Amino acid sequence: MLEPSLSPDHRPRVAAERRARMHRKLVESALLVFAEKGVDASVIEDVIAAAGVSRGTFYNYFRTNADLLAAAIEELGNELVEHIEARVRSFPSPAARLFTGLRLYLAAARRFPLFARFVARIGPLAIGPGNRVNAYIPVHIAGAIARGEFAEAPVGVALDVVVGVGVMIVSRIASGEADAAYGDAMLLALARALGFDLARAEALLSEPLAPLSLGADSLLVQSDARAKTRDRQEPQRS
Repeated sequence: MLEPSLSPDHRPRVAAERRARMHRKLVESALLVFAEKGVDASVIEDVIAAAGVSRGTFYNYFRTNADLLAAAIEELGNELVEHIEARVRSFPSPAARLFTGLRLYLAAARRFPLFARFVARIGPLAIGPGNRVNAYIPVHIAGAIARGEFAEAPVGVALDVVVGVGVMIVSRIASGEADAAYGDAMLLALARALGFDLARAEALLSEPLAPLSLGADSLLVQSDARAKTRDRQEPQRS
C-alpha cells in the first residue's frame, strides 16, 4: 500500500511544491547574477551555475533572459510591495500611506543590500507592468489629490515622479552614497513636487518606523542571505 504522502491524491501537490521550490531557487540565483552583472548581460549560464542545476532543468522553467528578468522583478518587487501595503492600508491619509510606504521601501533597501543593488541595476524597470506598485500607488496619489493633500496633476505624471525619486535614492544607497539625511531630503523634495504640506511631510519623516516583519522564507531574506554567504566565500576562492 502506498504511504499517505505518496498516494495518487498527494502526487500533484508534492510535484507542485517541488516545482515551486526549484522556481524560487532559480529566481534567487537570478537576483544574485543580475545584481552583479546588470540586466543587459546574458546571465543564463551564470544562473545555471549559481543554482547548481542542469541546462535542461533551467529551460523547464525559463526560456530567455527576458523571462528570467521579468520573474525576478515581479516576484521580488511584489513581495515587498504587498508587505508595505499591509502596513499602511489602514492609514486614513493617502499622503501618509504613500510617504510611509516610501520610507519602508528605502528601509528595506538599506536592510537588504542585494535588493538595493538589483534595483540600482534595473532602474525604472523595477516598476514593470506586473508590479503591484501600479495597483496601489496611483490610488494613493489620486486619493491625496482628491483630499487636497497633493496639488492637482495627472496621476501618471505624479507616479513617474514618485518612482523616479524612489529608484534614485535606492541607487545611491546601493553605491554607499546615501545616508538617512539624504533620503529625508529627497523625500522632502518629492513633497514639494507633489504640493504636499512640508510641515506635515517633516512630521511624517520624523515618526518612528518599525522594520517590516518578513518571514525566513521571504524572497528578500533568502536571496540576501545567499548573497552574503557568497560574498564571504569569495575571498576564500580567490
